[in-house]
Amino acid sequence: MVRTYKKKSSRGSWSVENMKHAIDAVLSKSAGYRKAAQMHGVPQTTLERHVAKIRKGEVSLNSTPGNFKPVFSKQEEEELVRYVKDMEKRLFGLTTVVLRKLAYQLAEKNGKTHNFNHVKKIAGIDWLKGFMKRHPDLSIRRPEATSAAQTMGFNKVTVNKFYSLLGEVYDKYNLTPDRIYNCDETGISCVSKTKSKIIAEKGRKQVGSLSSAERGQTVTVEICFNAAGTYMPPMLIFPRQRMKQELLDRAPPGTTAECNARGWMTTETFMSWFQRFVIFSGASITKPVLLLLDGHVTHTQNIEVIENARKNGVVMLCFPPHCTHRLQPLDVGFMKPLSVYYDHACSNWLRSHPGRIITTFQISEIFADAYIQAATMCTAINAFKKCGIWPFNQNNFTDSDFLAASTTDIPITNYETETTSSTADIQQPSSTVNNQQPLPPPLEPILPAVHQETPISEPQSGPSMQQENSVSRSPIRRVCRDLTTSFENASPKDILPIPTVEQRNQTRKNYRRGKTVVLTSTPYKNELEEREQLKRTKKCSSPTDHGYKKKLNETEDSKSSL
Repeated sequence: MVRTYKKKSSRGSWSVENMKHAIDAVLSKSAGYRKAAQMHGVPQTTLERHVAKIRKGEVSLNSTPGNFKPVFSKQEEEELVRYVKDMEKRLFGLTTVVLRKLAYQLAEKNGKTHNFNHVKKIAGIDWLKGFMKRHPDLSIRRPEATSAAQTMGFNKVTVNKFYSLLGEVYDKYNLTPDRIYNCDETGISCVSKTKSKIIAEKGRKQVGSLSSAERGQTVTVEICFNAAGTYMPPMLIFPRQRMKQELLDRAPPGTTAECNARGWMTTETFMSWFQRFVIFSGASITKPVLLLLDGHVTHTQNIEVIENARKNGVVMLCFPPHCTHRLQPLDVGFMKPLSVYYDHACSNWLRSHPGRIITTFQISEIFADAYIQAATMCTAINAFKKCGIWPFNQNNFTDSDFLAASTTDIPITNYETETTSSTADIQQPSSTVNNQQPLPPPLEPILPAVHQETPISEPQSGPSMQQENSVSRSPIRRVCRDLTTSFENASPKDILPIPTVEQRNQTRKNYRRGKTVVLTSTPYKNELEEREQLKRTKKCSSPTDHGYKKKLNETEDSKSSL
């Protein structure tokens, strides 16, 4: 089938509305065929044909010539588009193969006339191309991997709590953009993580690019900037025991360095960086600054840093757990450009120094090239704006941004209100039925219940139906026709339901979850001190030591008795 056919004639160029007016004029005998065709700008022979069809009982009007017609109507395709967008927002996006299989099942279950592949049970590529062309708001994208923890952590309640704390800090300290900072760590390696596309021979199966090694040593970089576009000189943490000045050759101006065994951020290293931050930001009790950071243990459980921050007027606000990919300015606007520029710098260095490899002694020079390109004022300002931190925008995210977290939402059921009065149940049957329905199972290719020819009954309101819904767990209930769908028998949600997690009553182990909190607040500081004191008491009086001493005393007593 020709996908890019260009129309050569003017057939079927008339408007459906004009044709309707012309037909009304002929049927009402206010004008003849010729006069009605001239008045409304439609072909006379076409008008005569449609009038004859209407008099026979056919009322369909179609200006598209030819025998080929879309499998689904315009309303059905629009509903399918909404379903595809909804699944993508929930992080369960459909591939082209899954969409084609879904289209085949929709055509089969709704009795559509189609020429899809009955052997493979899949729609053709031609249908997919036409569907994408008819809906240009859709495109084929490569998704970014998002962990389950990030999906569940980024929810409306958590984000609103963070913005509420942020607004309270703004109101209390009257902060300006030059006093709002964000810091975060990232890792750079002798072998760059990202690879840019290159031009190669078409049809070649494998395309390579030179790198220093298969796996390189990782150097941690502490980066910090504020909402006014000012960058604090970075700090590099090398995986070695002794510091050498050669490690900072041609590094960005003002760069500092620390060394430890693994090259990671530690409590002592962060304290060293924080002392430099106080000097750089000019923080004081009379002119406090805000420092936004993630919930790493070196930030949230570092009592020395928290006490130092309280003395120097630094307000430390922690992001909610697993939300930094949407709330932290450095993650949103800076880290990706830095990674891309660092890959370019590594490639340029290897090209300029043939036969040599990148070691930790060259990382500062290569990082400087990437950092100078990425650390622009525009990048910092836009990153804070994108996260809604400055200018402050509490409604930065809409409900569609939290759809991914709705998969694991647990519905709140209030059994007392359900049993108090039956009249309330009758007045609101739909909401009660939805709350009592068991959640559907995870994503399935095709539900078996769709294959069953079950008569579809209209929903009825009343307490009796609510009791049946609360007891019944038959899959036939998921096939019940939705009044909002334009499909006749089965909608996309019936064939491929939206995944939701079933409510479980399993008891989970108690462990301390991270939370968004002002780290320098007095309640949090007292809580942290209590935890530290509890750890010390547990170490001093461990039960294993007492047991060992008891057994030792028993053996000594037995020996003395002998």
